[in-house]
Amino acid sequence: MTLDELARLLDRSSRPGVPKYTALRDAVVHAVASGKFVPGDRVPNEQELAGSLPMSLGTIQRALRQLVEEGVILRRQGQGSFIAGKSEDGEMAHPFHCRFVDDSGHGYLPVFPEALERHTITAPGEWSRTLGVAQGLEITRCIRISDEFSVSSSFVVDPARLPVFGKLPLRKLSGENFKDVIFRACGQAIQKIDIFMRQQTPPPDVAKLIGIGPQQPCMALRAVAYLGEADPIYYQQIFIPPTRRELHIVSDSRAVGFKSRVS
Repeated sequence: MTLDELARLLDRSSRPGVPKYTALRDAVVHAVASGKFVPGDRVPNEQELAGSLPMSLGTIQRALRQLVEEGVILRRQGQGSFIAGKSEDGEMAHPFHCRFVDDSGHGYLPVFPEALERHTITAPGEWSRTLGVAQGLEITRCIRISDEFSVSSSFVVDPARLPVFGKLPLRKLSGENFKDVIFRACGQAIQKIDIFMRQQTPPPDVAKLIGIGPQQPCMALRAVAYLGEADPIYYQQIFIPPTRRELHIVSDSRAVGFKSRVS
């Protein structure tokens, strides 16, 4: 991708009330989602960007820091910055719902999601009322948190609106951050996420998956993500076994929290 192409994307990403560093961040993310940047591509350095874009070096540095923290780009000592790709070991990039604080207190445990099953659901429930559809596509995942414990995830979307989740093989969905899949599919970023938590006894198969007794209650997290203020795009439920780990919950999908684990 050329600097001129990036400048044109930046112009389209710029809008009233949006900070310049956010517009640059959005332009780079859009370039990744549309395939103009692909994993492994070198990102122009700060000086190159400052020489071609109508913004200060400080603004560019802030945008690049945010992209690093979100896992969109990786910095390699002495080599520069590069577009991140799916980890070979299956680690999810910049997880949002599974930010379990590590021993340092300033980072998160690595997250390794595995897609287990995918099927159509029609029985009405909270998911159908939330998404406003009668048929949903559910993907169940086992999400390993480091080597300590696993959580169970039920992720539901409208298959007519997001057919990508029905087309991609399950093995390709493993390791993916589904927010990134949605962005690549429709070119829009998640703007808001409502999160609800309560104690709940999970279904027997879920209890077995996360290693608790069949009648043992655990923490249940319910998340609804929106593309706009009132445009729900996915419904997700996560069951978390008892753990000493603290879960960091934020409601802004762009909030980076602690710095992500990057090499």
